[in-house]
Amino acid sequence: MTRRLMIALAFVAVGIHAGEARSQNLTITPRLGAYIGAGDAEELRSEAERFRVERSADFALGLTAEIGPIRGSLDYVTGKRITEEGLDDGDVGDGSLLAVAAGLALRPIPRIVGFQPYAVAGAGLKRNDYSYDDDGLSDLLPASETDFSVQLGLGADLMLGAVGIVAEITDYISWHEGSAGRHDAFITAGLRVSLF
Repeated sequence: MTRRLMIALAFVAVGIHAGEARSQNLTITPRLGAYIGAGDAEELRSEAERFRVERSADFALGLTAEIGPIRGSLDYVTGKRITEEGLDDGDVGDGSLLAVAAGLALRPIPRIVGFQPYAVAGAGLKRNDYSYDDDGLSDLLPASETDFSVQLGLGADLMLGAVGIVAEITDYISWHEGSAGRHDAFITAGLRVSLF
């Protein structure tokens, strides 16, 4: 009997949560910012520091849609540089990255005067497409690759009625062919609009 009661309570809780999500507004947030790619967490910190000092990163676009805590996001960068050590300019080609994820925007702190921080957790896919000058690279680097990724991030928004501004940093972490976690971070800001 206790087991049936627990299952019934779980269904009620899920139904209440789904009802709350349905009653929430749909918001759309187009975002602009910078992309920072790195092999591991230490390299990501180093690249983020370099970005802060030199403002050197690739231009990125993003789009987020949310209904209550449920979130879908898309981040895109083109013109990623493929470099090889020992060359004068280092560049041997370029590439693009499209990252798509679904997950949750967690807001444990209540909104204060329109301002609210949040955390992002989700999962999705990253697709890399490459074009390079050296044909010999085709053995080492495929023309495209798609990997499962985990999405983690932090952000904050300031809403003034149905419109607000948002800033966030999101990291897509993937493991390709047994390699350690590869990080692709996006630092973006945008305009959040509540549609209904």
